[in-house]
This record gives sequence, C-alpha cells and structure tokens, in this order.
Amino acid sequence: MRIAMITPHGVKCGIFSYSRDLSEALAEKGVEVYIIRLPRFGRKTPAILQNVVDQIPVQNVDLIHVQHEYGLYNGLEGGFYGGLKHLKMKLVTTMHAVGNLTIDRVTATSDKVIVHNKFCKGRFRLNSEIIPHGCKPSETMPRKEAMKFLGLDERIPIVGYCGFISAYKGLDTLIDAVSKIPQSALLIGGGWHAGLGTQYISSINAQSQKLLPHRCKWLGFVPDNELPRAYGAMDVVVYPSIYSTESGALLMALSHGKAVVANRLPPFREKEKLGA
Repeated sequence: MRIAMITPHGVKCGIFSYSRDLSEALAEKGVEVYIIRLPRFGRKTPAILQNVVDQIPVQNVDLIHVQHEYGLYNGLEGGFYGGLKHLKMKLVTTMHAVGNLTIDRVTATSDKVIVHNKFCKGRFRLNSEIIPHGCKPSETMPRKEAMKFLGLDERIPIVGYCGFISAYKGLDTLIDAVSKIPQSALLIGGGWHAGLGTQYISSINAQSQKLLPHRCKWLGFVPDNELPRAYGAMDVVVYPSIYSTESGALLMALSHGKAVVANRLPPFREKEKLGA
C-alpha cells in the first residue's frame, strides 16, 4: 500500500510527532508513506492549501490520509476538501480534536474518519473508527545523572511537566499546588510552538518566581533526544489540563515509565481503565 499523508512536518508540533511515529510504524509494515507537508504556521489562503493538494502524487499512491486539527486549516476546510474530492481517491481523515466547529465537508468527503478514543467518538456523533494514539516504551537517564546534568540537588523530590504550554494545560494550578509541598521543586519542560513564548507563558513564569523562588526550573522546548534526561529527573509527572481530547505528552510520560497524576478528564480516565 502507498499513502500520501498530509501533515505538518519538521516543526515543533504534536501532530508532526504523531505523524512521524505513525509513518515509521507503517513503514515497518511495508507501507510506503509520502509526506505532503502542510504549512503549520503563518497565514493560510485557499491558494496555499490548493498548492498542498497539487503536490499529491496521485499516480503513485493508493489513498490520501489527512491529519486534521482545527487550527491547521483556519476554517478553510471546505475548499481544501473540495480540492481533495476532485482527485477521486480514497480519503481518510484523522481528527486530533473534536470541537464544535462545523466540519460537514470533512466528514462528507472522507471515506473513513479516525479518532483516538471513545470520548472523541461520542463527542463527534458521526460514524468514526477508534485507533488509539499509542506510544513506544522509552528508556530514561538514571536520576542521579539527570539531576547532575540539570544542576539539581538529587535529594530534592521533583514534580515535573513536559509538553506544549498554553492556558488550557493548567500550569498555573500546578505551580500553586507545588508551592504547598515543602522541600520539593518543579521542573517544567516545554514551550510554545513557535517563538520564545506567549503572554500566558510570561505570566506563569512570573507566578513561579513569586510562589516558587529558587524551586522552579524551566527547560524550554525539549527536543526528542533530550526527553530521557528530562523525565529521568522527574519523580512524578503531572498533567492538570482543564480540557483535553487526547494528550500525546501524557502518553510520552507513560512511555518513559513515569508515575503520572492527571486531571480526571474523560480521555485520561479511559487510559486509567486501560491500565495506565
């Protein structure tokens, strides 16, 4: 089988990480995957999205697989999927979020719609297939070595967070909670998708300096090859998200064998039932 996968590529983006791991797993099964790069950031226009459609090597693939998240298309799904429909090929769409926006064109054009969990399937209220997000077991750096590299006192218990940072991730709640735990410290890995940060990141950084003076270390964006070091230093990882449809970051922590405390959101409770 040969697949044209439309996805962000080579950028700081959870969907890129997912697509990379998926394409590698498919390749191990003998599937040829052609990555069609969707611009992740910047202005989107119908012409830019049509250019993405035009790059699909229709003579060399058996189906098209679109990685969909609302922010990727800036509300231009109608024209984009119209262009895909004109190719008259089998079309699969993976929905990485299930919000309240109208996506009739997406579902009407797609031959299959994939979601990551039962919560998304129930919220979507359309015929969809569940394929769990998944993760691969990963080794962590020994704690003593990781703490030494990061300049941390190995005697101090470390609460950690690693993932992209935005208001709905609840980092302000985490900072406040750790401030109430004596003789502990907080290690935060992650940043915004592009640039140095956002107003929200600046505000919680100031909050950490006020509530956790000398007890909070910010790592910024953590590349994949440095994740074993970051997780190696963490005794427990916390995901206090206010809302979530899925969390690759939470799965990444689990894949590194970390104890995880997470807000009791429906998709997180599903993982608990599966043994997380």
